[in-house]
Amino acid sequence: MNDSFTTSSSTLTKPPTKKYPTQTPPNDTWTIEQLLHWSLDQYHSAAISRTNSHLEALQAQCENECEDVMTLHELAVGMRERGGLNNNDDNEGELVESREEENANPQQQQQLVEGDYTNSNHLKPTSTSATATNSTNTSKPKSTTTTNTSTLTITILTGPHESQTYKLQPKHTQPCLIGRSKGKKFLRNGISLSKDQEVSTTHGKFSIEQQVVEDDSSSNGGGGVRNKFYYTDVGSTNGSTVGEARLEPNVRIEIEEGMELRVGNSALKIVFG
Repeated sequence: MNDSFTTSSSTLTKPPTKKYPTQTPPNDTWTIEQLLHWSLDQYHSAAISRTNSHLEALQAQCENECEDVMTLHELAVGMRERGGLNNNDDNEGELVESREEENANPQQQQQLVEGDYTNSNHLKPTSTSATATNSTNTSKPKSTTTTNTSTLTITILTGPHESQTYKLQPKHTQPCLIGRSKGKKFLRNGISLSKDQEVSTTHGKFSIEQQVVEDDSSSNGGGGVRNKFYYTDVGSTNGSTVGEARLEPNVRIEIEEGMELRVGNSALKIVFG
């Protein structure tokens, strides 16, 4: 570092060849050429002086900052050796990986969530249909959550994409995505609400799962292996709602026949088939 500063300084301080009288200041006997050379020499000397001053200041600052960096490095090494940073590093790594998986590959979230909720009761938003499902003494029919079909028909009731209809066929390992994105997954077998600015790039996903249903007069088609559909808000900015209930992020809910879902400024009606 010192060699580079010395070289630069020596190059800049090389005196120019004098082409004017050096004994006296400019006077009326000087030619225009001599006056120009004298002016350039004065400017050169002033520039050299300021440059050397700046170089010295930068060199001192660089040395001080290098010392500060080395001091911080030594402190960090000491803390790591005492185990003070190990837990923080692990937690931060897990947080970053979790956020990247949630934003970049929402399909993986389905596997985690479905594994936790396959054999448990699912939380459902409070609505008339949900009340009818949970009540054993009511005269209203039970809401339908299982079906023989593997297709969802979704109609946009309100919003910038009003009246558009989508046919979704989620796979067991590949859910259908909904969001503002215009990616292939949204256009081919998903829903792209590109005009709705309140919808996140990847807002939610529709998934499917097979379940064995006992023969029951309340279920269409009797018993056997039936399909259940689920919707999951994957942590969108403005959330998703069913009725008056706001869905928890990354917690799937069962989809019922005729259920209305709101994402952003768009209201969706979902039917089987």
